[in-house]
Amino acid sequence: MDDPKVLIVEDSAEMADLLAISLQDDSIETEVAKDGAEALAMLATGGYDLMLLDLGLPDMDGLEVLARVRERRDSATLPVIIITGRERMADKVRAFDLGAADYINKPINFLDVQARIVATLQRRSKQVEATRETAETIQRTQEQLRRIGKAMDCSSDAICLLDAKRRVDYVNDAFASLFGIGLDALRVGAKFRNLFADGEQLEEVWGVCDEQGSYAGDFLMRSAGGDEIAVRCRADAILDDSRSYLGAVLILSDVRQRKRLEEDLLFLAGHDALTGLMNRRRFLEVLGGAAIEQDDEIGGVLMYLDLDHFKVVNHRLNHMAGDRFLVRFAGMLGAALREGDEAARIGGDEFAVLLRRITEEDAVNFARKLAADLGDAEFEEDGERFSCSASIGLARIRPGAGSEEVLANALAAGYHVKKAGGNGVEVSRADQRSLRELAEDSAWFFEVKEALKHNRLEVVYHPVLPLDESQPGGFEALVRMRDAKGDLIGPDRFVPAAERFGVLHRIDHFVLYTVVGHMRDHPGLRASVNFSARTLTSERLPGIVTGLLEASRVDPDRICFEITESTMIHNLELARKNMRELQAFGCRFALDDFGKGVSSLGYLRDLPVDILKIDGKFIQNLDHDAINQAMVRSINEIAHALGKKTVAEYVSDAGILAKVRELKVDYVQGWHICKPAPLEAFLERGLDSVKLPV
Repeated sequence: MDDPKVLIVEDSAEMADLLAISLQDDSIETEVAKDGAEALAMLATGGYDLMLLDLGLPDMDGLEVLARVRERRDSATLPVIIITGRERMADKVRAFDLGAADYINKPINFLDVQARIVATLQRRSKQVEATRETAETIQRTQEQLRRIGKAMDCSSDAICLLDAKRRVDYVNDAFASLFGIGLDALRVGAKFRNLFADGEQLEEVWGVCDEQGSYAGDFLMRSAGGDEIAVRCRADAILDDSRSYLGAVLILSDVRQRKRLEEDLLFLAGHDALTGLMNRRRFLEVLGGAAIEQDDEIGGVLMYLDLDHFKVVNHRLNHMAGDRFLVRFAGMLGAALREGDEAARIGGDEFAVLLRRITEEDAVNFARKLAADLGDAEFEEDGERFSCSASIGLARIRPGAGSEEVLANALAAGYHVKKAGGNGVEVSRADQRSLRELAEDSAWFFEVKEALKHNRLEVVYHPVLPLDESQPGGFEALVRMRDAKGDLIGPDRFVPAAERFGVLHRIDHFVLYTVVGHMRDHPGLRASVNFSARTLTSERLPGIVTGLLEASRVDPDRICFEITESTMIHNLELARKNMRELQAFGCRFALDDFGKGVSSLGYLRDLPVDILKIDGKFIQNLDHDAINQAMVRSINEIAHALGKKTVAEYVSDAGILAKVRELKVDYVQGWHICKPAPLEAFLERGLDSVKLPV
């Protein structure tokens, strides 16, 4: 900083000289004015950092001089120290009212005056510097805002800037287009506030930005024409270098299309795409809720229907004709329901109906009438007439009964009708439960126990390849079992029995330990492992996995755990807890068979999974099935909106692969890509040797 300059206004030349001499040691430059008029004239030249002002001047009172100094723009903030022999309190009060920095009575102590002058000059210097820095900060901020504004003009999201008084300072073209109103109109009255459907929403966004620095959330807004617009808002506070709040930037994304996709997926995930009835998973959830609500006085009944000889219809005509018949039957079934009843398609030619608050006798009569109506109905397809019948099983819904248990009872009753020739109604009794399936499962259970005991389980690997070759691929680890003769058995034959008799978790552990051992020995291997419900909901799971990976020195990012929705339903909170702990450790999760039955989109959004594996039934015939294409497209778009990757399973030919690529699914898996094989087969050629078919 240059040497400070002080103007001494004093009619006594001796006093003025003494003051000037006392300031020389501090390198303070001084000039003297002998009266008020001369002082005011000298101020016009500028450059003074402080004024020493005597009140007893020959031409005017010093207080009048001070008042004129304050009226001038060039000296309004100039520090003024009064030096006077007048001791009237009114003079001192008036001086400070006019902005005097200090007031010193004569006779004076020159060392004291010197200290006061230096202190005042130091404060003045700091104030000037602070003012300059503030001006520079404001200028930089405005320049940054202008640059940001230019960049935001190209954004597809609606963006607006609010100043510190919440006035609209800028909107981009996308904002004007989305809401049908421009910047000039928004600055009039409360038009910006009126765009928010909830009048308090703007206050909430502003308050959260002020307190926390940013805001994120979904809410409704309105266009200038009154149309509702669902938006996702991301807002950030605009701060200067000293963290002062200068305003906020709001980025508003139109999520109406995403909301529609969510609604479509919500319906498709819980309903059968062909008939529009509930699917199996959604129906079991409804059935489970009904069991909880039952009382002992009058409960409900589950009706299971298996269409007799439907395969003959498909064979004699074609599958498309069979689908049309199923749609007609679903309509017939829906028309027969009472208020409050629920119907579902739970299999290819299997249906189920929840009959609420009905006696067993009335349920039997209802079922018999439905069977008679179906038998009397004639269906025509391509000039051929045919009729159909159904094997119907009924089961009482006991209070607290599990949905799978109730369905199994009804299915067993229908099985008895089917075995007796079909076209009938049977009520489930305790002594009618089919023993055949139980006996078969028991036999497989003992095979599994022997295989575990004698180490006859094996792991094979099925490649999962990215459609974007810049991304890493991997494998799904699959379990196989050799029987006593050495024949290889697929999991579809022994896994259900292992799950039924409570040993599936032991198979899970075998696969987990085997795969991690392979990863330890082969650092390039990335793989996923399937977890059953009991494994996923074990309180010991996080400790087992983290301990195993740490001991084996395997990066947790290399392993993914595949689960199905049903594995989580047993204990949803514990499943989520375990998954989040393992994700925090670095592992990933994939939701397998997605599309079989998702209970709600909110449930999906909250699931701590990284990957959705689209159910194979939507991939099969994908290249010429419009419904499957719509399903896969919706699932893929929603998955990407939620930040999740997707995998298409069961890619069985080039046509399906081309369609999957067109729909922009992330990964593919299937026999058209490569068949499952032992790890050694891939090691011989190299883990990266499997490529997408050309």
